[in-house]
Amino acid sequence: MSSENLAFAKTPGSFAPDFTLTDLDGKNVTLSKFRGKVVLLNFWNTWCGPCRAEMPSLNNLYLELKDKGLVVLSISIDTSEEPVRAFISERKIVFPVLMDKKQKVYAKKYFLYGLPVTFLIDKKGIIVEKFIGERDWGSQEMKEKILKLLNGKKR
Repeated sequence: MSSENLAFAKTPGSFAPDFTLTDLDGKNVTLSKFRGKVVLLNFWNTWCGPCRAEMPSLNNLYLELKDKGLVVLSISIDTSEEPVRAFISERKIVFPVLMDKKQKVYAKKYFLYGLPVTFLIDKKGIIVEKFIGERDWGSQEMKEKILKLLNGKKR
């Protein structure tokens, strides 16, 4: 892999690498289909404590801003759907959860290691910011960043 490709996936200001994964209902979901919307792309798994801890605030943010155009796509790198389904059901998570069992998107398109990692992607499909580690998605600072993008303003 060239260093140019590595920079492509990690650098704010570059296009988010496109992918298609299957959600828990068996439907294909393609990132580029969400152009025109602001996307939070969250990578996680069920055995990651910080991932589990941030999910309720991510869900609340989604519920608050989905009608304004926010899309949350959560990508689990668990190798089985069973623990993911149980966690999602238990926590009443309502945004789409996609499965990346073989880490084709996580490792090969986004070149990630460690969890959780979340990308904030603007309406044009450009990565605005990369968040490594657990976040409080309900914080005023986070909401302001996202609302600016939803309202068509730059970062």
